[in-house]
Amino acid sequence: MKFIHISDIHLVSNDGPLNGSFPSERLEKCLDDILKWHADAEFCVISGDLSEFAEKEAYQWLKNRLQEFPIPFFLMIGNHDDRDLFQTVFPDNQSDQNNFVQTSIETREAIFLFLDTKKQGKNVHDGELCEKRLAWLKRQLIDAGAKQTYLFMHHPPFEIGIPYMDKIRLFGAEQFLSSLLHGENIRHIFFGHVHRTTFVKWHGYTFSSLTSLNHQSPLVAESVEGEFCDEPPAYGVVLIDGEQLTVHFNNYLDRKPLHQTQPDNAL
Repeated sequence: MKFIHISDIHLVSNDGPLNGSFPSERLEKCLDDILKWHADAEFCVISGDLSEFAEKEAYQWLKNRLQEFPIPFFLMIGNHDDRDLFQTVFPDNQSDQNNFVQTSIETREAIFLFLDTKKQGKNVHDGELCEKRLAWLKRQLIDAGAKQTYLFMHHPPFEIGIPYMDKIRLFGAEQFLSSLLHGENIRHIFFGHVHRTTFVKWHGYTFSSLTSLNHQSPLVAESVEGEFCDEPPAYGVVLIDGEQLTVHFNNYLDRKPLHQTQPDNAL
């Protein structure tokens, strides 16, 4: 099977600019590329930070755009989002019994769990999984049994070596790790938030993230002027084939033909 992973689109109202780019334009080009080359994907997921300022207009724009899209989308929230406002615009987006933006889906190949790591409060950027959300996760993992299981979350539960991002990771990592022990066959965990392509192995579990569609976090802060940098955006094309998981990081704006020139003495 094939599915698409997108993260950190950071839409703003009125199609406005953000950090030198236009988030709505970046997303439009991403969706066009998916339809042109990966229309056979079973679903797409955006793992949080749908809006930069949690604006109703930005959420409404996203809703209108995705209503036209033929591939199903699963939307998650991140630290820049507002849970209550998101749910007023997307009332049909599935939530758990405690009204957190969490859900699970089952396909022929696997079970996919989408977690809500948004911490309560305004201008709060680190993440949390409270007791209610952890209880939901444990129950889903127990119910999954031996079936292949994949998790999606916004905040990572570990440091990645970028101080700015490490300060706003998911706290309560021990409790999260304890919950994972209820899963018999967790194959991989996808996350967002860090605006970089990473692969991490943590306590035996593998994780991967990908770049934002709009702006990136520099690996070394001193290498650029300012907080963010202009590195290529990407979306993930994920393939599951039996025991094999393949994740392609697709730099959709930087795919250019290579024009080779022959030397003058070439025959």
